[in-house]
Order: sequence, then C-alpha cells, then structure tokens
Amino acid sequence: MTVDGFVGRNGIATLGGNLAAILATLSLEIVSVNWTHPTAGIRRAVAGRVVVVGCVMAILTWEFHLTNVTSFELASASPDSAEVAGYMLTHLCYLTVAATVITLRYAALARAAWPRRRAAAAGLAVTAAGTLSGVAYAVTRAGTAIAHLGKSDWPSTMDTHIVPTVGALATLFITVGLSLPMIGQRVVLPLRRWVAAGRSKQTAGS
Repeated sequence: MTVDGFVGRNGIATLGGNLAAILATLSLEIVSVNWTHPTAGIRRAVAGRVVVVGCVMAILTWEFHLTNVTSFELASASPDSAEVAGYMLTHLCYLTVAATVITLRYAALARAAWPRRRAAAAGLAVTAAGTLSGVAYAVTRAGTAIAHLGKSDWPSTMDTHIVPTVGALATLFITVGLSLPMIGQRVVLPLRRWVAAGRSKQTAGS
C-alpha cells in the first residue's frame, strides 16, 4: 500500500514482486544452462530464455495495465474481476512451467555431481526441492483462484495455510541450496597481490 501510494498507481508493488520472481527463475535457468550446455551453445540458449522471459514480462505488464486494484487484492488468491484473474493466472502458469523445468534440471545436475562433489550435489538437490515447492505454491494458488472464480468455498484453508507455507519453503530451500556448495570451501581473492601490483605500477610511473 505504501509503494502504491508513493508511485500513485494501484498494484505496482505486486507487479514489481511478480516481475522479480520471474527474473529469479531466469537466473536459476541461466545457471543450469551454464553448467549443462557446451560452450559454443551457451549464448544461444541463454538468449532464447531471455527472449521468452521478456515476452512473458511484456504480457504480464500489459495485463497489469488493465487492472486497477490495490497490491493486496492483486496478490490475493481471490480475484474479483476477469482482468485480475487473467493477470494472476498468467503469472502463476509461467511460474509452474518454469519451476518444473528448473526442478528437473537441478535434480539431474545433483545426480551427476554426487559421485565427485557431494556438497555441491546436496545443494543442487535442496535447490530442486525448493523449486518443487515453488511448483506447489503456483499450482495451489492458481487452484485457489480458479475455485474462487467458480464460487467454491473450499479454498479458504489453502489460501491461509498451504499457500504461504509452500511459498516460505520454496524461499528457504532455494536459499539454503544455493549456499550449501560453499560450506567448507573458501574462495581467497589475491587482494594483496593486486595492491602490490598497483603500487609497483605507481612507483614505475613516477
């Protein structure tokens, strides 16, 4: 509500959060592409995903301009208009597909890394569990919205308990999963060498 009031447009906070979620899935996909594709095909694979995500974000932004509700209403699982429902389901359908693909890719990466790098494999497996929770979040939230549009009363419990729980688990597992590979391993940057090199250049120049 504060962001909406500051910008002067209803729903802008929800739009920003949804676009950030889409960019997060793109980042996870780019990482998996970097690890699985041959070097010659990485740029083309990344470019293809960027184009797809750009199209989805453009469609979502266009649908957003057809709505005029607060961020709370736009983020709820109880849409009261066709425009809000269309916006919400577009976002959730994309998240479902993207998170499913990411789950399969990270599970395959975890299996491939297990024999040699156990910590990395564990992190990839936990990340896959997080994206699977993201699938559950998108599916349950979309199901709740569709049930609401169908005038069904059953989604109240799912909206207040299940949807927030799987959403929190997705965030937790992805954060922990991406951190696990670095546990016990330290990346040392040669800062002293850089400083020494810079001083030697200054000395030589004077």
